[in-house]
Amino acid sequence: MKFFQILLFAILSINLQAQVVYKTPTGKKYHLENCRMVTNVSQKLSVEGAIESGLTACKICSPPTRQLYFKPQANKAKGQATTVQCKGKTKAGTRCKHRTSIANGYCFQHNPDKQK
Repeated sequence: MKFFQILLFAILSINLQAQVVYKTPTGKKYHLENCRMVTNVSQKLSVEGAIESGLTACKICSPPTRQLYFKPQANKAKGQATTVQCKGKTKAGTRCKHRTSIANGYCFQHNPDKQK
């Protein structure tokens, strides 16, 4: 199974590099040849070259992107939250509803390190 995934990724990568897209002289996006945003003075690029240059895909013509063919999965434990509910109490005496990623478990309003 792993072999077939690698083979598929290799084939799609070759196809992705062969795809020609265009960049306008002042633009920050790359386009297909038939996009209305492309003018006669556009520069030809490969998709990989466009992505490496920091360009993003045009939303009008939807050229191929690297994410279309390969989506890497995040390396984090399943079920583990990146934020927690604040440990602080409101003036009414109920627990704060804010979510925080601060290590001490308090949101920006209830953080005891900031209150002096």
